[in-house]
Amino acid sequence: MLKTTPMLLARSYDEGLFMAIAAADILGAILSFGGIIVMLAVFNANIVIKIIDFLLLIGVMLITARLAMFSLRPRYAIGTNRISQVVTGLYCICLVVAAVYCMVQLFTA
Repeated sequence: MLKTTPMLLARSYDEGLFMAIAAADILGAILSFGGIIVMLAVFNANIVIKIIDFLLLIGVMLITARLAMFSLRPRYAIGTNRISQVVTGLYCICLVVAAVYCMVQLFTA
């Protein structure tokens, strides 16, 4: 996610390459959350595994929050598209919300 998300900013949202990069970025997010959930399911929600998953979710949250701030920052450089910045920022904000939701569900369920 750290390598592919900034590449979205220079592309227009209706380009094929933007869609391919966005698909790779979404696949990376699915794999990162999937690894956390598989580890939780395999070890029967042991408290040590819950703590490890919580730390991994904090890492995901911090990385995506930083990417959201980076993509929503106003840019005056040539070569960035505003709509691509908004789409990328909203995607990163949704990942932050999903990480927070998983952290809450980790200890309440």
